[in-house]
Amino acid sequence: MTEDLQLLAYCGVDCAACPDHRSKACPGCRDSVWKEGDECMPIVCCRGQRIAFCGECPGFPCADMKSFYEESDGHRAAYRRMCAMRPQQ
Repeated sequence: MTEDLQLLAYCGVDCAACPDHRSKACPGCRDSVWKEGDECMPIVCCRGQRIAFCGECPGFPCADMKSFYEESDGHRAAYRRMCAMRPQQ
């Protein structure tokens, strides 16, 4: 994975711009070791499918993520980012 994608969460959130990540409240999902049950749905799903981010999923955006992508400006930006990064079909 390229270094510029290292701070991009599986869902498309830019960790470098996230207040939780900057304050160390969230370690970021890429290199973190999570206790079972603590990881968010995109971590489990993307790792299970062996894809780099939600935008690579053929079912993107899935029903589980649609409401997430509507929650805030940052999440809407993550959705646009995932759309732009989707592989060409």
